[in-house]
Amino acid sequence: MMNSSRLQRVYTSDGTALAYRQIGSPTAPLTVVFSHGFCLTMDAWLPQARHLSTALGDTVRLVLYDHRGHGQSDTPDDHATYTLDQLGDDLATIITSLSFNQPVVLVGHSMGGMAALSFAARHPEMVSRIAGIGLISTAAGRLDTCGLGRALATPAVPLMQYCARQAPGITSRLWSLARNTIAPLLGVPVTASPTLRANQTCCRMISDTPIATIAALLSTFRTHDETAALPRLAHLPAFVACGSADRITPLQHSLDLAAALPGAEFLQVPGAGHMLELERPQQVNDGLLRLIARIQNNHVMAHA
Repeated sequence: MMNSSRLQRVYTSDGTALAYRQIGSPTAPLTVVFSHGFCLTMDAWLPQARHLSTALGDTVRLVLYDHRGHGQSDTPDDHATYTLDQLGDDLATIITSLSFNQPVVLVGHSMGGMAALSFAARHPEMVSRIAGIGLISTAAGRLDTCGLGRALATPAVPLMQYCARQAPGITSRLWSLARNTIAPLLGVPVTASPTLRANQTCCRMISDTPIATIAALLSTFRTHDETAALPRLAHLPAFVACGSADRITPLQHSLDLAAALPGAEFLQVPGAGHMLELERPQQVNDGLLRLIARIQNNHVMAHA
């Protein structure tokens, strides 16, 4: 299904090319933009794109894109641009370039959800274009208190950052270090796991992510705080979901998000880890369908 949509690119203000695919008509009355997590690519949303495209047909357009430094988007040499603020600005570029005048639903997993919140904080003039938001296994802040923040305390992280700065021509040993360090941080076993169907997909995406991207973005998570953006989204229909076994953005983060968004449906998925859209795709699919149905019903009522 992903191959049915030609890979295209838009360019940010600093000249970075962001790769994206769109499924559905550009004139559909609703656009859903999917923002993937750290060290993943737009392919992480493949189960949702397939399901929503089949279920909703021409009523929605789906847009999936790769963050800078990920997948088929450019990897800028300037490591200072690898911040959540910049990812929020990049999302604004995607919306401005592709949404035309249709309402937009933002769906973000992990870092992608943080980018969506950064977008809302940095571009309040664009929030009126947002019709709803899906936040999957993510957080508005306080990452230093549990989960990812504690994981970043491992000595391997500053070592990897130092090596990436000092030796751009990274060796295969450093690639191995990056993969074996980052995969457990994301809740993905490094070795094959028959109990986790998402394992091979996740490890491939992690292995394909440039080590410069990994090293540069790790620091931005320590200071991530977009709680001020939540009141700007409080009037919107929302879907917040998290696995009970998520060690990266633990359940409390999603509970806090749901509490700050009165229009949120909250879903706790027993036993699921951080890669919720890949581990339990049907439950995420169903939740997004419910979110979109609420938005479509609101639109009909508003124009009745």
